[in-house]
Amino acid sequence: MNLRTFARISIWASMLGVSFVGCSGSNAEPDESNEPGTRTQAALTEETPFTNPLRIPPVMARSSTAGAAAATLAAYNLTIKTGTAQMRTGNPTPIVGFDGIFPGPTLVVERGETTTVTQTNAWTENVTIHNHGHKVAAESDGHPVDYITPGSSKVYTYPNDQPAGTFWYHDHTMDLTGAHVYNGLAGFYIIHDAAEDALNLPSGNYDIPLLLQDKQFNADNTLTYTSQVGGFLGNTPVVNGVANAVHNVANRKYRLRLLNGSDVRLWNLQLRAGTTPQTFQVISSDGGLLQAPVSTTSLSIAPGERYDIVVDFAPHAVGTSLSLFNTDATAPAISTLMQFTVDRTETDTSAVPSALASIRRYTEAESTGSANITLAFANGNWQLNGLTYDPARIDITSPSNAVRIWTLTNNSGAMHPFHKHLVEFNVLDINGQPPPAHENGLKDTIQVPGRGTVRIIFKNEGFTGTYVFHCHRLGHEDHRMMLQESVTP
Repeated sequence: MNLRTFARISIWASMLGVSFVGCSGSNAEPDESNEPGTRTQAALTEETPFTNPLRIPPVMARSSTAGAAAATLAAYNLTIKTGTAQMRTGNPTPIVGFDGIFPGPTLVVERGETTTVTQTNAWTENVTIHNHGHKVAAESDGHPVDYITPGSSKVYTYPNDQPAGTFWYHDHTMDLTGAHVYNGLAGFYIIHDAAEDALNLPSGNYDIPLLLQDKQFNADNTLTYTSQVGGFLGNTPVVNGVANAVHNVANRKYRLRLLNGSDVRLWNLQLRAGTTPQTFQVISSDGGLLQAPVSTTSLSIAPGERYDIVVDFAPHAVGTSLSLFNTDATAPAISTLMQFTVDRTETDTSAVPSALASIRRYTEAESTGSANITLAFANGNWQLNGLTYDPARIDITSPSNAVRIWTLTNNSGAMHPFHKHLVEFNVLDINGQPPPAHENGLKDTIQVPGRGTVRIIFKNEGFTGTYVFHCHRLGHEDHRMMLQESVTP
């Protein structure tokens, strides 16, 4: 991080009441089990018992629909500004958020319904907003230097020409994404379509988005954030902006939309009754529904990834508490993220059918070209192909409407969640083996294991222009582990 960026973060951090610790880098590869900066973190400050009600982000009403295209146009207005969030008992926590709340309002749209979102920057920092997982024109993709300067606005246009799924919109500002997202600039964006609606999955109050993060609080409930090459690891789990969260549920099926919005933390999730892991069904990955539900008792989810799961609380008696538990031991260790308490009996007419969606998969025989991308640590920074991000440089050129294969080779010991903009992809293999069933759908972020290799296949379509691809560990991204792809006609 350069001194200009350090100074800018320090200024807005003091305005928010955030304690900024500092930055560091070295020529030695960061230890994947204890990233730089975590050694200064305090011990886990998990409040028990779980007593703070989970907050469900409000669904935003449309600002307007107008003109001949009223049936296919949804318009929203959001203002980026400071505010507070009641994350823990005691003082509210200063944040910067969409409409001044955290998480931001959830935007719900229909597939094929063009949506405009006017983002107004009423804050003191440059921002740029990326709708993660969306197929959009380059000018609406939230390029890292496509700034909305303080006092100005930008209209983003989303065609929503893709399957129903769980997406999220968040800040994507060069060098500052981690700090901005950590302090509140994140929200859910959900696409529905008729095919998914017809499946009769849990919906309405039984369809719950869960934004998973780790934070560190000062004694007055302000936030501490450490920006450095290894990224930030907090010591307190926060779900939808609430620490020590609990949510009351009926003894029936629920759809939980899981989003890892952390800086660098990997969550290895289990749902436990006491110490016993419970079976749940994974029904959707980043880009939408899987072909069939996948039953499991554990799920690994990296920064930027989303998985929708269905949990059936029917086997549990009223009064039972279940915990969303993390088995990853990265220090500072976090165990329980939140609890669910079964407090009532209700009739359940929802279902999880054995067939969910049809997914178009490209084959290696259809590919007309390939690229090799290496992930490594050198010269004090994480790098892709031995380079760090330069907005003036194009690193890969790809023709549109052509199937391509990218081979991602991780020469470091740390896992990197690789995120490609513009289109979703399929995973061909991980370390030469077929991907596990829950990673065999549409993905835009994939975990590349330490010393491992992942091959992805995709077709850039719909738009041309300059898009980025990068590690979605935000501390790595902010230290420019990111390159540019030019998609040409």
